[in-house]
Amino acid sequence: MQLARRTAIALPDAAAAAVYLWCWIEPLAWRKQLVGLLVLVLLIEFLVVQAGPFIGSVIYGRKMGLDRRQRLRIAGGVGGVYLLLAGLGAAAFDAWFPLWIFAWLLGVKVFVALLGRDPRAEGREREMTFWILSVTYYFVAIFATMFVPMPMLGITEDGAVYGLRGQYEWANFPYKPIAAGFLYFVALAITRLSGRGGNLGLSASGEPPASGPD
Repeated sequence: MQLARRTAIALPDAAAAAVYLWCWIEPLAWRKQLVGLLVLVLLIEFLVVQAGPFIGSVIYGRKMGLDRRQRLRIAGGVGGVYLLLAGLGAAAFDAWFPLWIFAWLLGVKVFVALLGRDPRAEGREREMTFWILSVTYYFVAIFATMFVPMPMLGITEDGAVYGLRGQYEWANFPYKPIAAGFLYFVALAITRLSGRGGNLGLSASGEPPASGPD
């Protein structure tokens, strides 16, 4: 994969990391509740990450023995379920923005998967490996910020100041989820940019490159 292509694939995650870093340093520079909004983004990102295998089954479906109708059925069914969950989040916040956040995050995942699409067996395995790494990065970032001291930088007030209500870890220490989001998206961007998602030995097959369109 050429550098320009890897850069384009890594750009959305790099941009997200930059927003988290900016918020970490200047939480009130853009909007008062930016911290709370980015915490919601981090929560929805976990939901979207779980959609990785389903996105892969649609994009690589033909190579997996799925015809167009089956792929559309999977896409429609999975999309409906996740849209319902996003709708519940929107209802909980009494606002539409969780739906837009979900659509953006899911759209980025589809864009990256299509741009980096490789019909060969090793290409599909690389995407599955990256999905496993994404889940790993997410949990490592969350737990690291819970147990490893992190600087507050500009987030020095109680969570209520930034739109986080209640008494729980992230509301009491709002800099922690912002630090977690920054670490998570940086890890994704670096992995995509390096083009070394790795190979966990998920497949031993050596399929030749596809000769026709998928």
